Amino acid sequence: MQTTYRTHLDALHQWISEINSYLRQNINFIITPNIEANVLNGIQCIANCINFDYPFYSAQLYSISSQLFIRNQPPRFQPNPMLNVMIFSELSVIERHLYSEPINIQFFSRIHPRIQRISGPLYADGHFPSAAEKAMKEVESRLRELFLELKPGASPPPNAAGLIGALLSEKGVYTFANDTTASDRNYRRGIQSLFEGAFAAYRNPASHDNLYISQREALEQIFLASQMMYVLESGAPTTANRQQS
Repeated sequence: MQTTYRTHLDALHQWISEINSYLRQNINFIITPNIEANVLNGIQCIANCINFDYPFYSAQLYSISSQLFIRNQPPRFQPNPMLNVMIFSELSVIERHLYSEPINIQFFSRIHPRIQRISGPLYADGHFPSAAEKAMKEVESRLRELFLELKPGASPPPNAAGLIGALLSEKGVYTFANDTTASDRNYRRGIQSLFEGAFAAYRNPASHDNLYISQREALEQIFLASQMMYVLESGAPTTANRQQS
C-alpha cells in the first residue's frame, strides 16, 4: 500500500503491538517524552491523511491524541506520561482497520466488475491517476470489442470518437434506446454526448500528458467509467444490423 502515511501507520502498528504484548504479560513499561511525541505526531498525521476516506476515524484520532497520555503532575515533575488504557483500546481498534485497509475501497463492490478488476488494485495502492486512466481505457477496449462483435470482419475506427459514432449514434449499430419517443431520443443523444465528453475530457488528455488527478477526481472518473460500462451492457444490435448478420 503506497499511501502517504504508510510509514506512520507502520510505526504506530508496531508500537501498539508492543504495548499490547506488555499489557497481556502484565509487564511494566515506560513511555518517554520522545516516544510520546513520536506517537502523537504519527496519529495526527494519519488523522489528517485519512480525512477523505474515513472522516469519522479522522475525528476520533484527533480526539484520541489529546487523551492517550496523561500526567498527574506538570511535565517538569512527571516527565514520563502514563498511558490511558481505555483510550489506547479505542486506538487499537481503529489502527487495526486502517492497517488492513488504509484506503477505503468498499465502494468498489458497486463498480462494474471489469473496472473493478483493472482499477481496484491501483486505487487501493494509492495510484489514483493510473486507476482513473485504466478505467477509461477499459471502456474504450469494450467499445472496440463490441464493434468487432457487431461488425465482424470490419476494421474498427482508430479512436474512441469513431467507435462511439459507429456504435452509439443515431445510425449506430448498437441500440440502448428505441428512439420511438422524444424522451428516448434525448436519452440516446445524451448518452452519446456523455461518452464523447468523457473521452475528450479524461481519456485523451491522459494519453498525452502526465496530468495530476486527485483521489476525489479518480473516484469520480471510476464511477463514470463504471456507468459507461453498464450502458454498454444494456443494449443490443440494431434491427438493421441484426438482419444483416
